[in-house]
Amino acid sequence: VSCFTLDVPTMISHRQFRAQHGEQLGAELGMMLDKPCRGAKVQGPPAAGLCPRRQLPRRRRFALRAYSVAATAVAGSWLSSAFCVSQLPSASAQALQAEPDAKTSGRKLTLQDDPAFQKKKYQRNVEEDPGCNRDPKWGKFREYLMGMPEEARVDLAYETTMAWGLDNATNVDEEAKVCLLGLISLQYLFCKFLLEEVGSPEAAANSFRLLDTQAGALHPDLFDKASMQGALWPIDTSRIDALRRSLLRASVGGGTGGPDRRRRALGAYGLHDDDWRSVWSWQPGQALGTNAAPPPVKAGFSAASPGAPKPSFRIYVYEPENHPGLEQLARGAAFCKNNQWGMEIALHDWFLSCPCRTDKPDKADFFFVPHYTACLINHADTFLGCDTKDGCEPTTALFEKVLNESTFYHRTNGGRDHIFVWGSGMGADGPFSTWRKWIPNAIFLMTETELWNPYHNITMPSFTPHKDIVIPGKLGLEDMKSLSKLAMPIEERPFLGHFVGWPRPPHASVMRPEDCMNSSCPLNVRSVLLAMKEEADMHVDVDVPYKESFLGLTSSQFCFVPRGKSAWSSRFFQTFYAGCVPVLLNDLYEPPFGEFTSISKAVIKWPMASVKELVAYLRKIQAEYPEVIYAMQEAGEELRCWYAWPPSFAEWSWIELNKGNFNSTCANWHTRNAFVAVTKLLSTKVTTSRHRFYWPGDGLHAV
Repeated sequence: VSCFTLDVPTMISHRQFRAQHGEQLGAELGMMLDKPCRGAKVQGPPAAGLCPRRQLPRRRRFALRAYSVAATAVAGSWLSSAFCVSQLPSASAQALQAEPDAKTSGRKLTLQDDPAFQKKKYQRNVEEDPGCNRDPKWGKFREYLMGMPEEARVDLAYETTMAWGLDNATNVDEEAKVCLLGLISLQYLFCKFLLEEVGSPEAAANSFRLLDTQAGALHPDLFDKASMQGALWPIDTSRIDALRRSLLRASVGGGTGGPDRRRRALGAYGLHDDDWRSVWSWQPGQALGTNAAPPPVKAGFSAASPGAPKPSFRIYVYEPENHPGLEQLARGAAFCKNNQWGMEIALHDWFLSCPCRTDKPDKADFFFVPHYTACLINHADTFLGCDTKDGCEPTTALFEKVLNESTFYHRTNGGRDHIFVWGSGMGADGPFSTWRKWIPNAIFLMTETELWNPYHNITMPSFTPHKDIVIPGKLGLEDMKSLSKLAMPIEERPFLGHFVGWPRPPHASVMRPEDCMNSSCPLNVRSVLLAMKEEADMHVDVDVPYKESFLGLTSSQFCFVPRGKSAWSSRFFQTFYAGCVPVLLNDLYEPPFGEFTSISKAVIKWPMASVKELVAYLRKIQAEYPEVIYAMQEAGEELRCWYAWPPSFAEWSWIELNKGNFNSTCANWHTRNAFVAVTKLLSTKVTTSRHRFYWPGDGLHAV
């Protein structure tokens, strides 16, 4: 995968890693294999703490070595210190890269010059030679692999990895440019073996992280075309998605759900029982807690101690393999998780790995319906004839099929116990145009509180305040870290205000778009802001690379967040990490989590039609009341962590997260984040009277 190094990588060889971490690996592997080293007299490096080869049968030796190889890749891979351009839209990281060639040509750089929009180096190889036949060793390996019985493939994968030196980070980097699908196949086989045969989600996650990042470089349609749906290579989108779900389900332990579940001490998001106890015991109006660093946790990945806290609710997660419609609606998690709509995947992952998940529908308070339609529809041609300009008929038909065939949907009126995530400005109207007929009472977790400009005929938002929950857009871990590092002290920032974006008229329900196309119309707020481009204290521009926007965020005291095609914008959440005070110019937008946070302490919300008066007001604050700016910035730092979606242990950025590199930005990231906020707010919607009928007798009968 084409990546850009952000710092000097620490390359750790296989032998060095075993020497440094042998004792830890030995303990983990002893637990993982359920057979500690009996009577082994193991001495110092390079294999301290590991069982001698002669004491383990071949299959078990392979499990141990495969895990240590995976751990080595985690420690030294090129991915650990580099940002892949496939992980859009992490533009703040890309801001540190060299300028594109356009700079040397003398013309102005535009958004299309940004590295995010350049064709990736590996893409041509995948499109022209997916079987890697141009490379003799990879072509021969693929033929041999596909000709073997499935149960024998993992042994060949391991032997090939060692023979070709693919436990070395530099070699992995080079081979990814030659045969991306081959590398993904190797990691897929490792992960599947470690999860299903060895039974260690933690070991499997080490392989899956590499697989997930590499697979995420390709749109699911391109991926499946290249792999010929598993006929050319032993992988396709559906298999990788299914493995991801199995890994996350296994991360929480066995059992059927709630306190009866056989739990692991630390789950996929790093929470232990005491953390969950604080989540489940929260009530509206309760204090948020402090920003102090979390206490150290001595227990590693292992069985949790008895006495699990009782969840506030139990949630059943629809399984795509049981619902053919969902297999099409929830595909390509590796690809879709990295963009601003990635919370659709993130929340699916969260509920799969939550102790609140139950596998018994009759015990469930909620039913979560996963789908990634914001991502898939925004990438044109995923669904034939479907884009963001009108409601999508193919996805609407799939949603109707899923609900019509569901045995759970019909138990309540209008889907009142079902949960859907809508991640884009289209709301529910774009992906599921008939939702008002099918799920008017369902709980929506959504970014959008208003209307989507291209839908002229829709005048009622799909957001309903009394039942739905507003959620933040998805920012990458690298974005949040980089913005925090680049942020200048308030007193050193050269600009009063910042805005980079395209002009947008209001929705057609407000006035005809053609009557509000420029700065002469106060409701075209973006045009009014762009008219200030020549003012010395304003950082304002249009059609520039992402770099310009991120530099403006980190060097301005106030950041304007006007309405665009719809109400919500990822720029609102970026401002908090950049240390810039957000100024909302969006009359009907409601920021997330106002139920338990003090939004007005960190945000200015100003009438859209009064921008000129706003600028005079901000200049007065800057000149006469600078302490107000400091106080609002500090309140923003307190608020921002609730707008973070930390990665799970199945994602590559989990490594960076657990190195402590995010602690300076959000000290309590594992308990103070968007996942926990959503979980707390959902707990207030639980009711014991949700079923139509119930009576005493042979257990509780719910119809």
